[in-house]
This record gives sequence, C-alpha cells and structure tokens, in this order.
Amino acid sequence: MGLHCMKTLLRFVLIAILFAPYCRAQAGTVTFYSRSITAKSEAELIIPMSKQPFGGLQGEWVLDGEQQLARVRAGRFVTFHLTPGEHTFTDSGLTGDYEMPLVMNVKAGGQYCVRLFATLIYVGFVSLWQNRLVEVPCEQAQREAAHLKPIDIKQVDPAVRAEFEPQKKFPGEIPSQHSP
Repeated sequence: MGLHCMKTLLRFVLIAILFAPYCRAQAGTVTFYSRSITAKSEAELIIPMSKQPFGGLQGEWVLDGEQQLARVRAGRFVTFHLTPGEHTFTDSGLTGDYEMPLVMNVKAGGQYCVRLFATLIYVGFVSLWQNRLVEVPCEQAQREAAHLKPIDIKQVDPAVRAEFEPQKKFPGEIPSQHSP
C-alpha cells in the first residue's frame, strides 16, 4: 500500500513540474514600479503640480480589485504573473484611496508595465496628493526603472505570493503590450 501511494504521489509531482512552466506561460506579466526620490523630485515639491515618487518611504498598497498585491514604495518595483482577463488596479495608503482605477486587459503571455506616481497639488495653503497608476510601454519603463530595486517578499500580500516573481533587477528587453 505504501509503495503504491508513493508511486502515485511521484506521478502527480512529475506532472505538476512538467505543467508548471505551461501554466506560468499562460499568465500575463505585470510589473509595477515607482521612481526613486531624488534631489530633483524634492526640489519640485514647491511647484504647484509636480509628479512625485509613489508611496514615499513607507509605501502604499497596490490592489487588483479588492485583493492587495504589494506595498510599493519609492525606488522599488514588483512583478506578478496574473491570470488573463480584465484587472482593475488601484492603490490604498496614507494618502488615501485613488478614485480612478487603471483597468487593463491582461493577455496570456503578455508583458505590461505600470508606473506608479503621485501628483502633488496645492490648493491655497493646503496640499493634496493624488496617486496615479499609468500603463507605459515596457521599453520606456526599462529606461526609467533599470536602476530600481525589487521589493522584499515581506511587502507582498501572502495571498498572492504564488503570482509574485522574485527578481534581482528590473526586467529588461521585454516587449510591451501597451497600445497607444
């Protein structure tokens, strides 16, 4: 009985190993990134409408629908393999929830890049932060983000760690699915 169960388990494991690359290939790859805080971005804080790195030093959550994906902060990136279909990306954090979601139709085998940033708007003596999620051509993202660091797996929601792709550097030479 024990030998029969072990053979069955071994067959199951081998089939799972053989089909894992196939399943991963059927997903679409989405990379989210936020530029680093620089002297230029700090100096632009006095401009009435300036674009700033997303999440600051603490980070903000990027969500797919109601599901948290990862806490992204300035100077970091994260890549996920997501199921094909429509995805609605938003954020949530210290600056509040963004009201305008980024809706993307992720295709099997597709490569997508999303820049995260915040717009600082001055209204009288009050400053307002509005987070933005914008799909950009991956070739452009690679030029902007090649020097960024990956987020730590601890910043990825445990429920989606199977879709998370740990990387040491920003994905390079990736063809974009971005349509102008």
